[in-house]
Amino acid sequence: MGIHKKRAQGRSPRALTMALVLALLAALLLAGAALAAGHEGVGKGAKPGKPTAKTPAGVIATTTPAFTWSKVKGAARYELRVSEGSTLRLKKSGLTKTSWQSGEALPTNVDLTWKVRASNAAGAGAWSKSLAFKVVTGSPAKAITAFSFQGLTPPVDGVITEAAHTIALTVPHVTDLTTLVATFTTTGASVAVAGAPQASGVTANDFTSPLTYTVTAADASTQAYVVTVTVAAPAPLAIGDPYQGGLVAYILQSGDPGYVAGATHGLIAAVADQSAGLAWSNITNVTVPGTGAALGTGQANTTAIVSQSGCTAGAAKLCDDLTLNSYSDWYLPSKDELKKLYDLKVLGFGGLASAYYWSSSEMGAYFAGSQDFVDGGQALSTKGSTNKVRAVRSF
Repeated sequence: MGIHKKRAQGRSPRALTMALVLALLAALLLAGAALAAGHEGVGKGAKPGKPTAKTPAGVIATTTPAFTWSKVKGAARYELRVSEGSTLRLKKSGLTKTSWQSGEALPTNVDLTWKVRASNAAGAGAWSKSLAFKVVTGSPAKAITAFSFQGLTPPVDGVITEAAHTIALTVPHVTDLTTLVATFTTTGASVAVAGAPQASGVTANDFTSPLTYTVTAADASTQAYVVTVTVAAPAPLAIGDPYQGGLVAYILQSGDPGYVAGATHGLIAAVADQSAGLAWSNITNVTVPGTGAALGTGQANTTAIVSQSGCTAGAAKLCDDLTLNSYSDWYLPSKDELKKLYDLKVLGFGGLASAYYWSSSEMGAYFAGSQDFVDGGQALSTKGSTNKVRAVRSF
């Protein structure tokens, strides 16, 4: 009886091992079920990540572009938005692919941005980084086809070298380059210099240094033209040319008093008479010592005449006191210098009258040299008689 009782109270090793194995299996099954349930909960509750916007970007030519972006894991659909500044221009949702062709025309020549985001049952993910773009349509033409300075006399036309995109002009020697107005034609939409809009025939510029004219086409492309203005060398002086306050009456030649080889010097006549009739001097009977007749002596003659004690009036005094066109070194011409004025008249310059003109060359106490501008004959006139007066100066 005692032996049977011990067997009823205890377990065999085999039974105990089996119980432990069953308990371990049950624990493993419970843990696996819990882990699977946890993973299932995370997958169903996570929002999709952020896509990357790809195209369009920069300047495009179509108003109905194709939008493309990267695929996002877990995304069920996509939403796209296009904005102009803070204004929403286009919104499209429910997209299931990673591209979409717009059927609505976008505005042109304005700055636009676009972005995209993904969503699923858990909600919408983050927006992509925005891409900037602009729709520009129009002609790509952007040439300058003509360029000139119409305000100059005569007008100066530019030489356009299209291959090098350069424009060259040569203007007269006395041209002021600081305020030149260009007249031009262009196939482009607009023209600017250093960002400043240019109006043909209106806008003035300083052409002291080369300027770059930038032409912008209707499609927003640009082309630069470099404009270079060269000042021509001075033309050789000629008889009758306007110069230094008057007209060139004579240019010194080899052998003339005061001639310098390689230099240009001569005589300038006032453009009009200083008097229609005036005495040589108010002193009519006193010798002026040392007056000469040759080229180059008129200034010294005039100084000697007006330096006489009591000289207050007369042809020499009038010329000596004259300030004309900012020059104050005028004098009464000598006999030979007066002859050059007659030659000027013969050539059709100076508006000199067919009458007698005074020289500064004295011919004794009572007489001074004069010249008849009808036939060029030189004569003597009493100092108190009245003749025409034309002042000269040297250059």
